[in-house]
Amino acid sequence: MNMSRLLVTICLMCMAATIALASNDAVDIGPASVSLDLSIGGAYSIVTGESTELEHDYDKTTSEFQYSIYPATVTYDGASSQVMIEVHEMSQSRSLDEQISGKKQISALVHCLEQSEMMPRRADYETESYTIDGHEGILATVDTGGDSPLYIAGFSPDESNGSGSIICFIGSDLPWDTTKSIFESVSVKLA
Repeated sequence: MNMSRLLVTICLMCMAATIALASNDAVDIGPASVSLDLSIGGAYSIVTGESTELEHDYDKTTSEFQYSIYPATVTYDGASSQVMIEVHEMSQSRSLDEQISGKKQISALVHCLEQSEMMPRRADYETESYTIDGHEGILATVDTGGDSPLYIAGFSPDESNGSGSIICFIGSDLPWDTTKSIFESVSVKLA
């Protein structure tokens, strides 16, 4: 009887250790530490890319502002699937709901998504409201022309009264169930 309890205790300890190993990993990029559970997709590696700094003439009624894009890519061993992370840091806080004119009226948050390095150019996509890390943001489902879509969630972790200067995008071409689990694990801390 004591041997059975010992085996059960050892099994429970192993399960607890496995759960602890599945804890979130922090990816430090630019002004943010993006924590998310990447182990859901298997063994992986993280590569932080070079940041880019740009000037943006937002529209004719506002002044230009600078912004930086900080990227990182997570690749999974033996798979072509990946998770992409981008943090956009603007030199001034911007209204995220402001409508931008172009081919169609889009919000400033969707405009940032279209300018994202992870967004395929000229790709068809649909957006919907999506809550991530407790913030109201967007979820884009992007038609990449392949078998499965690219999912991109975007939000502003420093949003206050509808404006923010930091935008965080998490993209995944993993199946939706896996992607959703990764998105649900996201937590961002700003420097």
